[in-house]
Amino acid sequence: MFFNRKYYKLCFIVYMFINTLALGYLGVGVNYMFVPLLIWAILIIGYDLYKGEFKLRSNYNILMVMQGIILLIATFLNNYSDFNSYVIALMQMVIYVLIFGNRASMNKNDIIDEVKLIIPLVNVLVGVASFVSICMYVIDFSDVANGWNLGMVGSRLCGVYFNSNPAAFLACITIVLALIAIRQKFKYKFWYLINIGIQIVYILLTKCRAALIILIVMVLMIIYYFLIRRKVYATYKKILFIVSLSCIIAFLSIFGQQITKVVPMFQGFTTEETSRFQIGKLEEAMHLLVSGNREDFNKGLTIIDDVSNGRISLTKTAFEVWKTKPLIGVGANNFKKIGSQETDILEYWAVQVVHSHNVFLEALVATGLVGFVLFVIFFIKCVLMCFNVLKRSHGKAVYFIIQMFVVIVLSEFIGSLSDYGVFYIYSLSATLAWCFLGYLFVYQNLINAGKEDETV
Repeated sequence: MFFNRKYYKLCFIVYMFINTLALGYLGVGVNYMFVPLLIWAILIIGYDLYKGEFKLRSNYNILMVMQGIILLIATFLNNYSDFNSYVIALMQMVIYVLIFGNRASMNKNDIIDEVKLIIPLVNVLVGVASFVSICMYVIDFSDVANGWNLGMVGSRLCGVYFNSNPAAFLACITIVLALIAIRQKFKYKFWYLINIGIQIVYILLTKCRAALIILIVMVLMIIYYFLIRRKVYATYKKILFIVSLSCIIAFLSIFGQQITKVVPMFQGFTTEETSRFQIGKLEEAMHLLVSGNREDFNKGLTIIDDVSNGRISLTKTAFEVWKTKPLIGVGANNFKKIGSQETDILEYWAVQVVHSHNVFLEALVATGLVGFVLFVIFFIKCVLMCFNVLKRSHGKAVYFIIQMFVVIVLSEFIGSLSDYGVFYIYSLSATLAWCFLGYLFVYQNLINAGKEDETV
């Protein structure tokens, strides 16, 4: 039991969930649960080496382990690194080796055993946290301590989480896990349904645009499974149906955002919309960008930068930071420190910007050109793998599960294109994405070995 990765993953999920909360509000800088987890990880790796279960090639994670080594080296060589930097780099390596990586002999039944424990654990943790957060919205609770927010931040809900965006991504993944539980007839189906409702409400209250995109993708894939997959439609009809459905879902999402204003109205408050869904400004920016005039083009970029909460400025800063250590990167947790000290782009240092808000840029900044190349190769392998397992499992009972695993990974990837990515231990959503990506690679190995069967 002590050397069973299943129980380690459960404890690691609890650790990551705690990291997702607003610990800074309580004055907690480091979650020292990492100490026993790191020792435990070393013991498991040693045991698996002894048993011949530690084989990196089986899950393609040799690429990410190599990147993890680069991240460690870059972190330890960088003079800006602090204690948090070392913790992040070490625990990211643990994620690559023990959360994404699996035992060489892992089979389908092992995946089932782990998932049956992970799903209820995540649903309980995230369900309680999101429910408490929604209660904060209802009573309009907002407070700041030690530079950290709790509850409402302007018109957006963070609640008990440190940041509303990764919390919204986690809510999306929790919905997928609840759907798996319902589909596979887990106990307490009613509570999983209730939790889905809680997570949808929380997502709407965060006003996270990427999370709404994730929800649209999720709904489309579910509808594809139940309504389109086994039906014979003309290609143009399928495309028309999907486009129409996407428009309907987008409209309902925006409508849901308006519904969330009802509670403040009853409380006697008026809310002023911030730069979240400013379609008019985006249209203006697009006209300026294609006008052919250099001055108008720059104005368009400025508008997009404002609407996106400084993403363009962050992109510029990311390249400036990367230039300081172009080969192996600046290491973990050094983006803001180097950006504020060694670049001229200072527009967004007043907020807690600790990374570049894009998974590819973060790979480049944190691990340099070498780590970036490794990540791009790994990303291409992941895309090909996902298409392969979906194709090979099509028509089988396992297809729904495989599809939902892909949705979990896709959810975090969509979120990481504009916010917290997969390289930092700030959010449980990233850990879950790595975990289920590892399961997909295991399933591909079983397919290639001819060991998969018809059911889950």
